[in-house]
Amino acid sequence: MAAPSWSVLDQSNKYRDVRQAKLQAEYEMWRSCQPVTSEREGEDWTALTAELYAKIGVMKHHITRNLDALDVLDRLPRLKEFVESTFLLDMNHLCSIEKAVSGAAFALQEDPFFWKAVDEDLLERLTPSRPLQLVPSTSTITDTIRNTIRSVEELAAPQSDAWGEGAPPDPEAAEKERPIPCENPGELMSTLPPPEEPPGSTLIVEDLSNGDIRIELITDQATGTQILGAVDEVAGERTCSKADALTTLILDDVSTRVTLNLYQAEDEGEDQADSPTFHPQRGLLTLQAVAALRKRVTRTISMRHAKTAATGTYKPTSLIRAYLIGRDWICRWPGCNRRATHCDADHHVNHADGGPTTAANMVMLCRHHHNRKTDDVIRYIVDQHSGDVTWLFADGTYAVDEATGPLAPKQKRWVRTYRQRRRARREYLAGQAAAERFERYQDRNNSPPPEPEKPDHQIPWMRPPPDDDPPPF
Repeated sequence: MAAPSWSVLDQSNKYRDVRQAKLQAEYEMWRSCQPVTSEREGEDWTALTAELYAKIGVMKHHITRNLDALDVLDRLPRLKEFVESTFLLDMNHLCSIEKAVSGAAFALQEDPFFWKAVDEDLLERLTPSRPLQLVPSTSTITDTIRNTIRSVEELAAPQSDAWGEGAPPDPEAAEKERPIPCENPGELMSTLPPPEEPPGSTLIVEDLSNGDIRIELITDQATGTQILGAVDEVAGERTCSKADALTTLILDDVSTRVTLNLYQAEDEGEDQADSPTFHPQRGLLTLQAVAALRKRVTRTISMRHAKTAATGTYKPTSLIRAYLIGRDWICRWPGCNRRATHCDADHHVNHADGGPTTAANMVMLCRHHHNRKTDDVIRYIVDQHSGDVTWLFADGTYAVDEATGPLAPKQKRWVRTYRQRRRARREYLAGQAAAERFERYQDRNNSPPPEPEKPDHQIPWMRPPPDDDPPPF
C-alpha cells in the first residue's frame, strides 16, 4: 500500500516542481523583505512599505499581511521547519494562520504553552493519513487554530476558584491584595452611585454619512449562536438575505423554531463534562457557552447508529443529515470552504439508480458543486468507514479529501488530545505558580538586612534559620 502523502507533492504530479519553485521563491522574497537588522527595526513602517512597494510592486496591506504571517511562523519552530522543507503551504495559508492566531487574547499570545499547542496541532493537521491527500483548506487550518485557542483559553488565568482549573491560589499574594477595612461602611455606602448593571451584551449604533445606520450587537457565544440560528431559519424559509431575515424577526410578528445541533464526544469511561462541544458554524464552543446552551437541550441523540441509518426516501432524515454535517463539516468538493450546514446531501450512487439514502453513500456538497457533480463533470468514491472522499479526475489521476468534522476518525483523536492538553495545562500553570513562589522565596532570603532602628544597643540582625522559613512547596 502506498505511503500517506499530499497530492501536490507527489512525484507523478506534473506541476509539482514548478509549484515548489514558485512557492519557495515567493517565500524567500518575503523573508528578504523582513526588517531583520537593528537599524531597520525602528524605521517608520509607512516609509519602509513605500520603499518595498517601489522595489517589489506590492501594496502596503499585502506587505503587512505577509510579514506578520512570517513573524507568527517564527514563533512556531516545528511548523517553520515543515514549511521550509516541504513548501506544502503557500503565503495565503500562512496568512490565515496569522489571522486565526491574532484572534487569541493578548495574555494567551504571551504564553509559551499556547504557542507550543498551536505548533503541535498544526503539525498534526498537516500530517497526511492517506496517499495523495488534498492540502487542507484555509478554513480547515483556521478551525484547527480556533480549536487550539479554545482548548487552552479556559485555563489561561493563573488562578481560579477551583484548583483543578488552574494553579492553587497564593496566600501571600492574596494577603497583599486584600483591601483595607473601611472604618465607617454606612457613611461610605451613602456616597456611592447606584450599582451598575452586570456586564452583558453591547449594542453599537453609528449614523453613516449617506444616511444609513450601522447597528452592531456584541453578545456572548451562546446567545449569538441562538440568534444566528434563528436568522438562518427565517432566511431559508423566506428565501431572503440574512440582514432581511434579522429585520423581519425584530419588526414583524414572526415566530420560528430553531434547531441547534451540538456535537459532544460520548466515549465510554470518559468524563463528559471535560469533552469538547462543537457547533457546525461556531466550531469549538467555550465552556460558558456550553453551560448556557446545555440548559436548553431538549433531546440527546447518539450518533453511533446514525452512521448506518437509512431511509427509503431521497431526502435524508434529520438524523442522517446531522451525522453527515458532523462528519464532513464543510463542502467536500476540492478547495471549497462552504459550511456543511448550507450544503446539500449528495448521493454518490444516484438515488434514481438505486443508491441508498445513508451516510455511507452520501457527502455534503454546496449547491453549485452538487450541480456540477450531477452533470457528471467529476466523480468521487466514499469510504464508508472513515468518510474520506476519493476524487477521480478526467486525466486519470485522483486525490483524497479527509473528513474534518468532530465525527470523523481524525477529529476523534483530537478529542483525546484535548483532554490531555487540559490536564497538561493544569500541570503547567501549577508548576509556573510554584516557580514564581520559589523565586519570591529566594528573593526574600537573599535581600539585604534591614537598617537597625536603635543606634546603640541594637542586637545585630540575623537571618532566621532555614527551618523557620521553608520553601513554599
